[in-house]
Amino acid sequence: LARVNDQYSSLMNKEDSIKEKFKQALQSTYKVISDEYKVDKNKKNDEKIYNVGEIENIKDINQFKKLRAETDSEALKRRFSNRKLLEKNNPKNPSCRTLYHFAEKIRYELLGSEMLKGISKNFKDNYKYRLESIKQKHITKKEDTNIIDAFEIYMTNKFFKVELSPENKKILKFWEKDFENSINEHFDFLSENLENQEVYNAKFSEILESMDIFENDDTTEKEN
Repeated sequence: LARVNDQYSSLMNKEDSIKEKFKQALQSTYKVISDEYKVDKNKKNDEKIYNVGEIENIKDINQFKKLRAETDSEALKRRFSNRKLLEKNNPKNPSCRTLYHFAEKIRYELLGSEMLKGISKNFKDNYKYRLESIKQKHITKKEDTNIIDAFEIYMTNKFFKVELSPENKKILKFWEKDFENSINEHFDFLSENLENQEVYNAKFSEILESMDIFENDDTTEKEN
């Protein structure tokens, strides 16, 4: 029994050591990608990169990929996304704003993907895992689906070429025509202006505001 306890303790210590090394790797990755080599001790930036509890609870490779992709995304947000520009072009219709902010997330993640192939793979793997978790039962009409889920499916497939599951396609089919009619003609323009946040944000805000799938009164805001 004593030998088993010793082996268990040794195994746990080894696991803790691996997780600590992973934590340090995330911190280093964040600093490099965000171009932030000097840590402000007052801000404690490293502690905000991820939840330490999430590291402790990692059980499989997909959770590992998720945490790694989220760290890359946060670093790219810090490097490439200006909050003032984002807020300046916020759609007036509150129903559009969640989609608008996700479109900005796609923008700075694409910039990171152009920097390093490893970052691109992290995002693609994580989005594939994320989209597989989006499932809705008894879908027979558009009202049975969630537009935010549909937009995420559309954007990750359109910009990151993430392969869609049958469930994803079933959700997207109710919205794809709306998205294609509004976004597809501007796809090249958006792709060419990834480095120009203000132009990209302004165009996406304009696109979303012009879509007739959103209500223009306060009803949607109150419901949300």
